[in-house]
Amino acid sequence: MTSDPQFVVIWRRFEDFEFAGVTENFCRYARAFASWANATLHTDDAGLVELNQSKVLLVDKYFEFFSIVPKDHRYYFHPKGHICIFQVFLDTYRRIKARELSLTPPMLFIPPPPKPPLPPPPAPQIAGIFFGEEE
Repeated sequence: MTSDPQFVVIWRRFEDFEFAGVTENFCRYARAFASWANATLHTDDAGLVELNQSKVLLVDKYFEFFSIVPKDHRYYFHPKGHICIFQVFLDTYRRIKARELSLTPPMLFIPPPPKPPLPPPPAPQIAGIFFGEEE
């Protein structure tokens, strides 16, 4: 199979092509939050209990940062701007959730409905004769 010579010339022009390194543009609050999350939350070898604790810690720390950062950074979520605390929160939560689902994957079937509860036992019958007035 022969290639088109123009294609070969164009293809070989970019032999040393490399993707530019992705520079993530974290704001200083997101950088601090991300460094805390990476240092504190180890999700690679965690069990379910550790993952649940990590979720609670993550949410608590997110709202600590949320109450401290300037208002412009609280609700900032834009894919083309800088990375702020909410994006760090989402990425970290997704890492925790992915690890959790790898440990206990979701059910792929609908479980059968539970059995109906048993009827209550009948009231005990007292044998004997009663004297006196019965109301």
